[in-house]
Amino acid sequence: MDRRTPITSGRRYAWLPALALAAVAVAGCSSSGGGSTSASAPPSSVGTAAAPATGTAPGTPNSPAATTPAAPPSATPTPTAATTPAATTKRPADACTLLTSPQVVAAVGTAGPFRGTHPDKVDGKEVWGCTWGSPQSYVHIRETSPSVLAGLRTNPEYTLTPLPGVGEEAYLVQRKDGFRPEVYFVSSGHLYSVEAVKDRGPNDDANGPAEAAAASGLALVLSKLV
Repeated sequence: MDRRTPITSGRRYAWLPALALAAVAVAGCSSSGGGSTSASAPPSSVGTAAAPATGTAPGTPNSPAATTPAAPPSATPTPTAATTPAATTKRPADACTLLTSPQVVAAVGTAGPFRGTHPDKVDGKEVWGCTWGSPQSYVHIRETSPSVLAGLRTNPEYTLTPLPGVGEEAYLVQRKDGFRPEVYFVSSGHLYSVEAVKDRGPNDDANGPAEAAAASGLALVLSKLV
């Protein structure tokens, strides 16, 4: 509308009906828009309670946290001191508990009972081992240095015969004259020597084969205990 054109008296109110119709139309549009908004709004809390649960909310009866069963316990329990077999324990602190008097009697062939005695200290240190018997007839076990076996391997005066099944590694060590046979075996990383003497005397080399057999049998028993 050109504001410079004066409104005549005959047309002053001619625009009111059109304005009224426009107002009604705007009101109708506003009312219609409100209904559309109401229709798209989320349902009320009552409607939500009536709707079935989707199972996605944690803690609801249908949620994975509530319906997933707990993991089954492990089939293999962690070993404990109470369940660990005795055979897997370390060697006893006292070597003299390894053999009984009847075992010693059977090995050396003389009457018992035989008591065990511990070896003397070496360089002021205790030596793990035990001797059962008398100075003439006895069974002996002691831990020794790996260098001892290494020296015997290169000594031409001795022969080393492997003993399968005794510890991790074992050898029957004999002098070429058959005097004083010994068994050396490795168990749990330690080297041990075993002797069985039937009658130590001037002619004890005659007992060499029997002593070698006795020491080999005892080493098989002792290697399972240390």
